[in-house]
Amino acid sequence: MTVIDLYKFVNENNLEYHQYDNDVILFMDFFYLEEFNKLLGPTIFDDDGISCVMKDGYLCFMMQYICDYYGIELIKIFDKQ
Repeated sequence: MTVIDLYKFVNENNLEYHQYDNDVILFMDFFYLEEFNKLLGPTIFDDDGISCVMKDGYLCFMMQYICDYYGIELIKIFDKQ
């Protein structure tokens, strides 16, 4: 995944996100999960996978780990709020 891939995914799908400490929480409806999974590729799931929180109708991902894994700076994708 590249910076451009993630940026387009977040912005074209108008996904909600919020700053939390030094991280960003990305909120994603279930119907985006398959596309997000393809974007991530299989290697990020090799060790421990990705943690998320499942809520009623959506998932929450802490993006620092994901961005670090792909060498992406959070600020390149997520504006300060």
